This record gives sequence, structure tokens and C-alpha cells, in this order.
Amino acid sequence: MSASLPLPVFSVVIPTLQRSPDLRTLIEQCAANPLVLEVLIINNSTDPLTSESSKVRVIQQDENIYVNPAWNLGAGEARGQYLAIINDDVRFDDEIFEYARKLLRRGTFGMVGIDGSIINKGGPRRITHRLATYEHVAIGFGMFMALRRENYVTIPDEMKIWGGDDYLFLSQKRPNAVIRGTRFETDISVTSSSPEFQLMRLDELEKTNRNLGPIHGSRWWHAPSSYLASIRRKRAQLKNRMAKSKRFRLEEG
Repeated sequence: MSASLPLPVFSVVIPTLQRSPDLRTLIEQCAANPLVLEVLIINNSTDPLTSESSKVRVIQQDENIYVNPAWNLGAGEARGQYLAIINDDVRFDDEIFEYARKLLRRGTFGMVGIDGSIINKGGPRRITHRLATYEHVAIGFGMFMALRRENYVTIPDEMKIWGGDDYLFLSQKRPNAVIRGTRFETDISVTSSSPEFQLMRLDELEKTNRNLGPIHGSRWWHAPSSYLASIRRKRAQLKNRMAKSKRFRLEEG
């Protein structure tokens, strides 16, 4: 008797301006995954986008509504038990979906994201995870974020480009996790690094800081997470000093 296929539980949300050469491959990969119920493409480009997969729904915009409102829109349209919010310029192994589902089913974590230390590293590894700290949001976490649909918190409308992942991260009632030990590649900020978005940066940062201020420290896990981050920094500094000392002894010897 053949094993039954896993139930599709993920609604994948991918905002795009169609500037990434990885977009088509990513859509096809997500649509083919048995854990994916639907793929919601928020098309912020005026160029049409189509797919032959019945799982894929393109939500066409008349103009660019930007990434955070696109996440809000996708979350509102989603039907899956879990959301997977994914950048349009990433490449990863399918095991990430299965591992994210496993972590979310436990109910221990609010969100599951990507540990920046694995990005573009390549090589065979064993997938694992660790408790996330706020420092993880700086790079990697927002490129692939998975959470229960019911735990999605609407990002304020004025936050268009930056800070949406920070807002979701800090708003969770439970601490978050990051996935490690798997292949995850990206060209990094294919869209957000473009000149038109950089012109919005200062205004966007001011709005982001204004909205993030009230939620910093608002959850029980924020303070322990900050303490954990400080311990990890000190441990990394000690490791670096020991490595430098070892190299110095070898050179002197």
C-alpha cells in the first residue's frame, strides 16, 4: 500500500515586480510541492503574468502597492492553514517546506524564517533550526517566512517597503525560529536595491521606527531573546579571539 500524500497546508504569497530571473522557477517549484495548497502572486508590475498551474492565482495590481501591502493582501486572500511569504529572487530545497510545517505543528514558535548564515553557502548539510533573536531579521529571515495564517498581524498601511518582517517578528505571541543547515540562495534585494526604492528609504525608515517603537518589549519573550542574542555575540567574539590567538601562535612557532 502506498503512503498517502501529505495534506496541502501552505498558502504561498509572492509579491513581484517581475525583475527576478528566478520568479518562474520559484512559482513552478511551489506549485509542484504537495504541501502547497495555493500560490498567490501579487503582481505589482503592469506586465501580465500567467501560469498553467491550477494552484497559481495572480492578483494583478494597477500600480505597485509595494511589498508590505502585498503581504497584507496575500494573507487576506489566503485559504491555507499556514502562510509562506517568499521573496521572488530565492532558490531553495523543498525540504524547507516540510521542516517549517513540522516546527509550526509543534506550536512552540510563532514564525519560522531563514538564518542569514546559510545564505549562498551551498554544500550538503543537515537541516536544523535554532531559536531566533531580533538580530536575525537584519538578513535572511524575511526572505522565507512561515507562520500560521491566524497569527499574521496586519502591517500598518504607511509601511510600504521596509520593516514588515520586523513588525511580524516582534508581534508574535511566541518566540520565533530560524532554519539552518539547508541550501538557500538569492541574489539579494533584486528589487528593493533599485534607485526608485532607495529614494524612499529615509521616509520609510522614519515610518518604520514610529510603528516598531510601541511593540518593542511588548511580548514576554522579547527580553529573554535579547539576552540570548548578547550571549551569542559574546560567544562569537570569544571564538574569534581564540582563533586569532591560535593563528598567532602558529605563525610565531
